[in-house]
Amino acid sequence: MRSGKVLVYAGKGSSHSWVWMADLLEFERVFDTEFVDANRLVSALKEGSSLVVISGGDGFEIASSLSARGFKAIEEHVRVGGRYFGACAGAYLPLSSRVEPFDRFNLSTTRIVNIAPAPDESVESSPRTGVRYGSCSIVHPVRGDVVVADGTRSFTVPIFGGPVFREPESDRVLLRYLSFTEKTSFQVDCDRAEAMMLGAPAVVSSRVGDGTMILAGPHLEHPGYPEANSAFLDLSGIHRGRAEATGAHARRRDGALDRSLADLKVAVLGMERESFLVGAKLWDGGRLLELAHAVEKRKDSLDRDATQAVVSLLDDAREDLLTQGPHRVADSDSAPAKLIEAARLCMNSYFKTMKG
Repeated sequence: MRSGKVLVYAGKGSSHSWVWMADLLEFERVFDTEFVDANRLVSALKEGSSLVVISGGDGFEIASSLSARGFKAIEEHVRVGGRYFGACAGAYLPLSSRVEPFDRFNLSTTRIVNIAPAPDESVESSPRTGVRYGSCSIVHPVRGDVVVADGTRSFTVPIFGGPVFREPESDRVLLRYLSFTEKTSFQVDCDRAEAMMLGAPAVVSSRVGDGTMILAGPHLEHPGYPEANSAFLDLSGIHRGRAEATGAHARRRDGALDRSLADLKVAVLGMERESFLVGAKLWDGGRLLELAHAVEKRKDSLDRDATQAVVSLLDDAREDLLTQGPHRVADSDSAPAKLIEAARLCMNSYFKTMKG
């Protein structure tokens, strides 16, 4: 694999799932990592990268954010020998499509099974069960744990709206959906879910020029699934434990940041049973709390200026939640976007400190 840092997308349209990737890379001591928005992704790729990772979120928002320059930069990165790993929303992006803005990528010829040719009643019932896709609907047949296999091993992985692939014409199948578990939540009729998923490709590999794109329906990076995490590391080409941390983790406490975090948590807990749609992505208090916890874990590595920026973002997010409520927050994408930016600042500071 090419040398260079790992780039993890954490910009417009991303959900909280990029934090799972950060946790895994931290555990594996892969500190030569940067968490980027669309603009920084383009400039960072020019500086050199080994791997680009895009995880879950609102695929339309991510595609819109990347369509101007990001898609071209990723394609150039892969064609000259780089790697791309897309999970869930990130796996849909490179697939063959005539729907804007996905039609600006189109690097894989593989198509999906979980699509209905007309608006599907399961999509109409809840945004968790699917999303509109042009004149069609992408259907999410199950959520939660499923079992995948590669012919020699099988293990459990979580899926939260990721693709179910058709048999590819040129791409290579790496893992298939094998079975459901007691923790599988069916969002369509069980027989329909079985016919759609079992035996179908779950992870495929697409060769593009001299590089490779790995597209995964399930979240191999999700914490609590060590076998899935090992599969992600193997497929993405990351060498486990390849580097020891050389930097000292600064222990800078800031009372204002601690207070902002505490106040934000109170505001989020007050709406923990609320959910709201941002674009095509459903948010709730639990997802916001995961971003707040990501800030809390790495906040002591921030310098004074970055601390002030994070405090401002947290206070603004809290104010949005309290004054606007979940429905108006959904219209503006304010609180999730500000929390993602705050978490990205903390994560980059922490990884830079640990890398030394």
